[in-house]
Amino acid sequence: MKYRWATFTAVSGAILSLAATPAVAAPQEAIYIYGTPVRVAIAADGTAYLGNYGQGGGVFVVPAGETRASRTISTGGHASTGLALGPDGTLYVATADGDQGAVGVIPAGDAAVARTIPVSAGLHPLAAGPDGTVYVANPEGDTVSVIAPSGTTVDRTIKVGAGPAEIAVTKDGTAFVTNQTAGSVSVIPAGADAVSKTIELVSDTGTSEEPHGIAAGPDGTVYVANIKSNDIAVINPGAGTVAERIFVEGGPQDVAAATDGTLYVTSLLTQKLSVIRPDATDVAGSLPTDGGPGHLAVAPDGSVIVISPGSSPGDGSVSRFDAAELAAASQGSTAAAPAASVEPTAAAPAANPAAEGTAAQPSADSWDTLPAVAGAVAAGVVGVAVWILVNGRRRKAGLPAPTRRGSGL
Repeated sequence: MKYRWATFTAVSGAILSLAATPAVAAPQEAIYIYGTPVRVAIAADGTAYLGNYGQGGGVFVVPAGETRASRTISTGGHASTGLALGPDGTLYVATADGDQGAVGVIPAGDAAVARTIPVSAGLHPLAAGPDGTVYVANPEGDTVSVIAPSGTTVDRTIKVGAGPAEIAVTKDGTAFVTNQTAGSVSVIPAGADAVSKTIELVSDTGTSEEPHGIAAGPDGTVYVANIKSNDIAVINPGAGTVAERIFVEGGPQDVAAATDGTLYVTSLLTQKLSVIRPDATDVAGSLPTDGGPGHLAVAPDGSVIVISPGSSPGDGSVSRFDAAELAAASQGSTAAAPAASVEPTAAAPAANPAAEGTAAQPSADSWDTLPAVAGAVAAGVVGVAVWILVNGRRRKAGLPAPTRRGSGL
């Protein structure tokens, strides 16, 4: 994502053929959205919010257990690029509009944006801390902007590594930022105006492992999805290095932690949602997803909502995985032996939100802020450009292409 969202790979025809095979029917329930959902946030009552990058923008509101939006919160026609829920239920939505970005503030229960906070241009992932502090990743500037609780402007901007992709905040207010291009995680203590330490995630050859998704567990443990090294890096509370790694095949893109410590991981190449039990060292089981999965969130009832963006407008989807099915899938280990990570051979924008042609055309389109695979298989070894996000879909949405290294959602 810087979204650079990431360079990603040329692989052998055999591997690609496997990766490109459509997933079989999964134990999931479709959530029907007219637009291009790119992010998902779930409130304490189970209400799901889906940001629309498609024409008209807005945020779709899906009540707990429902399969269709009950209403849409307007963002003034601007494309939604990031979502975060504050501890009091306030919804924050990042929007993009040419050379100007903004973070809209929607108080709990309100049907409209109450105020906006200007930020730099680009696509901005968001995260909210336990005190209501909002962190905004700025992929174009390799920085994170901090908005104080109830703030009306950016309070301070902090330099991080190249290609900030995602942010997670622990219960003590420490923010962790994945720098996908640099291959590192920046640690920002609560109230700080600078990074306190940097945790390296690079290979033996000194190249980035493409750290992308990140989640904080209930005990403060931080989990990082590394696309290129095919694993989840585990960072213990207060640590400055990786304690262990959990192998997850297929280029893990995003990770979410449930309240009991269970981890859920989406892998785009294998089109799977993997389940890792609390304190486990391998994948307990997995379920096929509908297309290439990206962002996800865990609901209070234990279900998981996954966005699968698709490779073109109209073929994406948003799915809800039932808690019982997820529990059943984790009864037997399906983790394969670790394989050598695949080195990328060409840079490609990793986050590519594809917008709908018109908002009135029904579709279950979704955008994930992760690379999507578009493959061409020929005899022998075939080069595959792995895309998903920023430039291609920005062009379809009629938004200007980013000027350097992509931007992100």
